[in-house]
Amino acid sequence: MDLLNLTSTSTYPESENETFELEEDDCHYEVLQPHMLVMRFWMVSIFGSTISFVSMIENIFLFLLFVTSRRHRRENLFMMLLAFFDIFVSMAYIMLMSVNVLSDVLMSPILVNVWYTYMIPILTISHIAMTSSSFLIVAASFERYCATLNTPYLRNRSFIALCAVFLGVVSKGTISIEFELVHHEQCIGQMMATTMKFRPFVFETQYHYLFRFWYRNFVTVFAPFFILLYLNIRIVKALTTYTTATVCLVTNGNTEDLQKRKASARAATRTLVMVGCCYIVSNIINVILTSLEQTNNELAVDYPDLYIILIDLVSLLTTMACAARLPIYLYCQPTLRREIFMRFKRLCVPCSSSSPEKLGERLKSVETDTSFLSKGETSMLERVPIATISEDKPKKSTPTKCCMHSPYETLL
Repeated sequence: MDLLNLTSTSTYPESENETFELEEDDCHYEVLQPHMLVMRFWMVSIFGSTISFVSMIENIFLFLLFVTSRRHRRENLFMMLLAFFDIFVSMAYIMLMSVNVLSDVLMSPILVNVWYTYMIPILTISHIAMTSSSFLIVAASFERYCATLNTPYLRNRSFIALCAVFLGVVSKGTISIEFELVHHEQCIGQMMATTMKFRPFVFETQYHYLFRFWYRNFVTVFAPFFILLYLNIRIVKALTTYTTATVCLVTNGNTEDLQKRKASARAATRTLVMVGCCYIVSNIINVILTSLEQTNNELAVDYPDLYIILIDLVSLLTTMACAARLPIYLYCQPTLRREIFMRFKRLCVPCSSSSPEKLGERLKSVETDTSFLSKGETSMLERVPIATISEDKPKKSTPTKCCMHSPYETLL
């Protein structure tokens, strides 16, 4: 099932044998399930738009926080890209779902025509963003799973991130060529002046069966969901089974330092587990609905009210998951929380009694505290891939070097 499928089902045919032609005198527009329009207006256009706007602000702030720091760009690449894609997902919800419902409420031909002008490109971008984000979360979860079990894992995050984005573009980029707009001159100035339908090649070739049905459903919906579910279960089980915490930093045998680093590693793991669980919860309905659609093609006809509610919930839960990332970071990551608050205070310097110099020094001290390994006190060749800290009292030993560059390095 594609996001915003509700919008699609009201504007173009879903089966190969259907046609979409208007009679000369048939320009009447019928709202989909009109008795549910008021409820959908409050749920989608009001509540959903509010959540999406908050999500946009949060992720713009996170993206600017990461992209303006060379350390964050290098060490927290997954986090930065996830915030970037969440901006487009949240924006797309307002532009596609909210405006679509609002146009039905107002019965505005102008709003409908404006909606159609950007519908296809925005839909394509939003799907690419969602798919790339799911692959990024899976890659980050696999990395954290390997770190938790103290096993080797790939560390080329730039290449992994590029592959995730590339898979997103390949999987959903063709949405832009699947649809075409149909303009009806006999309905100019009315709600049905413009409609949308599939291009002929979608159902006349094997494209629909092989690519849209098999590849998209299983690679972009089922696979990320069940892989992430499996990884989260294994990570939680590992944390409750083993008495060690895997960290990748310089320990120097200091007891207090060891406990601090161990807490930071666990906080990073908790954060990623919560982000993964948030993705799983937000996609449960999507997975169930996709399964039902493959077994019952008439689901929207047999249960129209339930189908509409489920479709709206899928989109709403997706944007709520985007909005939940910043609160998760703030709750699970004390060090990152301090840095975010410092950066926010720095933005509000004109309204603060603290001088810019003092705020800058405090922010710099926080960044230094969270990235002391970035100073390069030892060469890369001297580092040991993984260091493990036991729950028992640490024994005196020689300094151990390892790979993590900040306490929340492999957060995402």
